[in-house]
Amino acid sequence: MRLPGLTFRFLFCLTFIMAASSASLHAQDRERLITRVESGMVPSMSLEPGGRLVPADVVAVEIIEIKVAGVPVTLGKPFTAGEDWLKDLTVRVRNVSAKPIIWASMSFGLPEAKSDRDGRQGYMGFPLEYMRGGIPKEGAPEMKAIMPGEEAELVCFSERYPGFKKQVEKEAGVKSITTIWTGGDLAVTFEDNTMWHGSNLEIGGKD
Repeated sequence: MRLPGLTFRFLFCLTFIMAASSASLHAQDRERLITRVESGMVPSMSLEPGGRLVPADVVAVEIIEIKVAGVPVTLGKPFTAGEDWLKDLTVRVRNVSAKPIIWASMSFGLPEAKSDRDGRQGYMGFPLEYMRGGIPKEGAPEMKAIMPGEEAELVCFSERYPGFKKQVEKEAGVKSITTIWTGGDLAVTFEDNTMWHGSNLEIGGKD
């Protein structure tokens, strides 16, 4: 059967548009990497009532796994992800302390984003957080305290991501992040307003 000229041209254009859109989407997918670095911080510290951090012999939080868009990733092993992959980065943790946690934050470094502030050169970074009362994205349920033995996901709050992305581009001139660092640094605040900070924490018991 012969297609009318107009119909044929319409199908050709539709196919071309779909192919171009698919190519554009895949062009944004690049190889990404999360690497482990040694943190210079004390492995475990607690905050004294006077506001001073002192070495502690306890571990309050375990890091279970890191995911990008719901898919587990392995430190040091490249994976493919889209341009805004940091927005979809999550860290699952478990409260192994005896107290409820109302805030938790894990820091990451951006080796591609060098910054010069007040004459001091360094690298920019960002946190993934969990906060009681926080809403990570529109339509998501409000975060509750992490009770002893419970697990929760540290996330990039969607309302903060655009500002973070603009800041990296403005200060470091970097539009695309392919690699991030983690030293396994994680800080928490308990319901009684005491704090704990851990460094070089194992991730999934495999580091």
